[in-house]
Amino acid sequence: MTLDRTKAPEIKGFGDLNVPDVRVTNLDNGTPLTILSSGEQEVNRLTIIWDGGIAETSHFYEGASIATNMLREGTRRHSGAEIAETFEFNGSWLNSSVLLHHTSLSLHSLNSCTTNVLPTLAEIITEPTFPEKEFAVLREKKARQIELEQEKVEFMSQKLLSKMIMGKNHPLARDASPENVRALTTNDIASFYKNTFSSATCRIFLAGLITPQIESAINYTFGSLSYGGEGRKINVIPFQADNNPRTEIIHRDEALQSAVNMAIPTIGRQHPDYTTLRLAVMALGGYFGSRLMTNIREDKGYTYGIGASLAGHREGCYLSISSQCDNRYVEPLIKETKKEIIKLADGVFPDDELNRLKHYVMSQMATMLDSPFSIMDYYERMYVLPTAPDYFRQQIDAIKNLTGKEIARVVTEHLPLNNLYTAIAGNI
Repeated sequence: MTLDRTKAPEIKGFGDLNVPDVRVTNLDNGTPLTILSSGEQEVNRLTIIWDGGIAETSHFYEGASIATNMLREGTRRHSGAEIAETFEFNGSWLNSSVLLHHTSLSLHSLNSCTTNVLPTLAEIITEPTFPEKEFAVLREKKARQIELEQEKVEFMSQKLLSKMIMGKNHPLARDASPENVRALTTNDIASFYKNTFSSATCRIFLAGLITPQIESAINYTFGSLSYGGEGRKINVIPFQADNNPRTEIIHRDEALQSAVNMAIPTIGRQHPDYTTLRLAVMALGGYFGSRLMTNIREDKGYTYGIGASLAGHREGCYLSISSQCDNRYVEPLIKETKKEIIKLADGVFPDDELNRLKHYVMSQMATMLDSPFSIMDYYERMYVLPTAPDYFRQQIDAIKNLTGKEIARVVTEHLPLNNLYTAIAGNI
């Protein structure tokens, strides 16, 4: 076929997108195992998620990530160097994270080497020793990271807003402290491990080109394990703003820029309007062509970037808008942000802008289906957030049926400007 390069290629839609189903089974000891076998590359990712995260360990906020990282620093049978060498020699790598209500480990490995590294993964989960020397290094590294973060106006502004939206004593608004980090001991780390890492609360997610041999090896390695106590129970403490919308400022005379964070408390994930409201927030500031970016970055030049998102936690939900700018542009930036929210509520939404938004969101949804790992990311998020089983379909339907009037309705009903909280840190 001869191409006519004087004509633009035809633009086609994405068609009907669907997230593939997964298979859920149990190991011999009852541990739930979620499997997605897909893809062409002979690789896989094994993710283990335990109940208990930042919210459940607010008194130990600074030490949770240290404790999780310490698992790989030594066991009863192998040193941290030997563990690292085992993973590296077999082309595998291990990630760890502490989420709001969960803690997880993820192991990426080649199918040909999975059986070589599974025993090491089981060993670091069940037999960590928390060696003092390695602990001291990680402890000081964490303390210095917190010290550096606390000097940034962005960090100051975000923490101030969290206290305004959630309440200053809420577990999710708690301040990290380098002094508290340096006061930690290996006994503290061991206590966190014992209370969090339990076979009673874990769930395993396996994605990639999964063979019966790999599934059998996982059951052989983890299906007979019993470790830890009863585990943690997820502790959800709803947060609620103090019904006193206001602007608060942290002055920093030496700051060359100011950080601006704004929030409006709104509906949660279980509300039928949540998905449409999320799309409205994307139109406001969720992508490069959004209204905030177009006006405040492109037209006015107040900032290099400004973004808006819907923070949907189990404890509550709020619109979050964040940016950094020259100190003299703080008030104009806030003024223009309010203008854009008002304009969204007016319902004037040109067809080309609506189509651009729909194409962007659909491309994001399509990207989610790119690989077995990204698909499993969706199922893992569905578990930890949690979301409804048909959440993917809800999003597709909301995108297809989205109109300017619907955007105006949800913004008017759920993002009232008279409930705006603003936190500023800088020299203004």
